[in-house]
Formats: sequence, structure tokens, C-alpha cells
Amino acid sequence: MDPFDLLGLPRRPLLSEEEIGTSYRKLSATLHPDQPGGDAARFRELGEAASILKDPVRRLRELSGSAPESSPHPLPQTAAELFPKIATLLHHADSLLEKHSSASNALVKALLAAPLKALQEDLRQTLRGVESWKELLERELELLDAAWPLHDAAGVALLADSFAYSGRWERELKERMLALACILG
Repeated sequence: MDPFDLLGLPRRPLLSEEEIGTSYRKLSATLHPDQPGGDAARFRELGEAASILKDPVRRLRELSGSAPESSPHPLPQTAAELFPKIATLLHHADSLLEKHSSASNALVKALLAAPLKALQEDLRQTLRGVESWKELLERELELLDAAWPLHDAAGVALLADSFAYSGRWERELKERMLALACILG
């Protein structure tokens, strides 16, 4: 299944949510199983195609012809630079959150307040860095789209990997920040 063909959209790195949604709604109106002549299997394929094209990681992998489990690509430079800091910070966050949740009295929880506040600020600063990286990736995606169809498949795959790392780290950092917000108020 080619998600671009199925939705009748151009094979491009940059597609808006609006154009994907418009195409999906138009086609789903005729393919929905409850409609006369509807086709449940094609309707499911249509939903999967829209899901792929809405996600920049999956869309770029589709364009580059690489699957996440295919031959390994080199780690994106920024990901390689951020990985040790983020891994250490997430481990530290999990450790402090576990200590706080297993604390049996108010004194222990009070002693953890200062390290938890410091952790909250470290998470906030690191998240800002990841969000800045994502903004750069969005600009790279726009440049790639402007030059399309001229492209380097390995570069497209590397951009997909960068979006994957930044998205996962952004979610993980936000999860820890939410956990801290529940504790610290």
C-alpha cells in the first residue's frame, strides 16, 4: 500500500494536516463500511495511510524507502550530543520520583523537595533544547520539500530518525515534568 497514492496526495515530505484530512474525509465517505458499496478493508487501509502521512517520521521513512528496522543509519549528530544528558536526566528523574513515592513519612518527602525542584528546572531547560531542535528539524523539512524531488535518501532517513528521537524525548521529558508538577504543585 502506498499511502500517498491511496489518499491521492503528492509524494512530498511536507503535507498539511488539512490536506491529509480533506482527502481522508472525501475518500472515507465512500469507503466506510456503513455506506452502500463501502469496503471495510480499504477503509482500514485509508485510515492507516492517513496515520502514516500525518506523522513526519513515518512519512519520511515512506519517502526514503527505509523502515525503522532496516539497515541501521548513523545516529543523528544532535541526538548523539543530547543522548547522554537526556538519558542521565531521565534516570535521575525516575530515581527521585520513585524515592518520593516510596517515602514513608513527611520528613523524607520534605527533604526531597529541593532536589525535585532542581530536577524540574533541569527538565524544563532540557525540554526547551529538544523543542528548539524540533523547530530546526521543521525548517529542514521545509527546505527538503522546497527542493523536492531532488533529495538524498540517506538524508531523508536521517531526518526521519531525528524527528523520531526528538519526539520521543519530548514526550518522555513532558511525562516526568507532569509527574513532578503533581508532586510540587
